[in-house]
Amino acid sequence: MAWQKILLNPKTAGAVSKFFSKKSDTIKSVSPGKNLTTKRDIQDKVVKAVDEGTRKGLGGIPPSQRLKQSASKTKRDSSKSMKDFSYKYDEIVAKRKAADKKAIKQAVGGASAAIAGTVGGHVAAKKKFPKYKKFMESDIKTVDGKLTIVPKKKK
Repeated sequence: MAWQKILLNPKTAGAVSKFFSKKSDTIKSVSPGKNLTTKRDIQDKVVKAVDEGTRKGLGGIPPSQRLKQSASKTKRDSSKSMKDFSYKYDEIVAKRKAADKKAIKQAVGGASAAIAGTVGGHVAAKKKFPKYKKFMESDIKTVDGKLTIVPKKKK
């Protein structure tokens, strides 16, 4: 009877109807797990290795229920540890790539700074030393077997 009072009360009826009329969010897409093929490959290899080892060890005798359970636990534990190694390796490789990328960026930045410094020094030298400017803006040619400085042709 208490819920009827709440629904009939004009102050609370709106809030109650709003609460119950809300639709839950719909799931539009589900992203697949990471490294599913790697996980599956590791799982398959471990299962195959344990089955093969069990078969060779028994030499044709059918395995007992306890041995099957032990093999199943071994498969589960081994595949988990192998997957952990795989993930750690992938993480290390990703960090190494990031570090290499950073080093390359730093090297390129340093080289561009060196070039900018050289060009700046060249411009400053041309302003300060007129002979340097004359030499840098000329070509060296051979005339009658002798080297001579000739002004560059303007384009």
